[in-house]
Amino acid sequence: MQLILYNHVGKHLRMTKSTENNSGIISIEMFENIANRSPRFHRVSAMLLDHFLMCVLIIPIAILFGIVLEKSGFRLNDGMIFYVWVLIIFIYYNKDFFNAKSPAKRIMGYQVVDRKTEMPATELQCFVRNFTVCVAWPLEVIIGFINPERRIGDFMANTKVVLSEKEKLKTIWSDLKRTKLKMNYIGIIIIGIVYFYGLSYIIP
Repeated sequence: MQLILYNHVGKHLRMTKSTENNSGIISIEMFENIANRSPRFHRVSAMLLDHFLMCVLIIPIAILFGIVLEKSGFRLNDGMIFYVWVLIIFIYYNKDFFNAKSPAKRIMGYQVVDRKTEMPATELQCFVRNFTVCVAWPLEVIIGFINPERRIGDFMANTKVVLSEKEKLKTIWSDLKRTKLKMNYIGIIIIGIVYFYGLSYIIP
């Protein structure tokens, strides 16, 4: 089934334009040139594009936050810097939060789904599947190239990545407006606290 699915990727997943976000126009031609070579390169290019977009979106906000604190008279000590870092990683881990599609997955045409039900993965599943990004991101890229459907995090969350309709980034705002409070969100916070508490002992 996977082979049949990816044999058609060349017909359905071609992009020759740029995408816009709040910071301006970001060219994805370099990702697309790699992606068009094969389905495996296409999947990996989506991962790289996600990393690029999330850094572009998150890092400036974190820098601005630090500048505001400094101007307000607060001095960022090691403890405060750690919490800022945690906030950045927490946002990154939830990149698939809305409709199980990260920014790059919307652009490239992918979605995270539950392996058993084939339905869009829950917010908690999307959060858990990204736990390995911080400690094993290069390895995840290699696994993503070998197995485009499932990387290490997908085995943890019982999810997989499938082809989906391509969407514009502005659809994230539409999904945000339809979001309602769920028990999953409480689970994300609790598991996130435990995860980062444990991570603080692993990473100095």
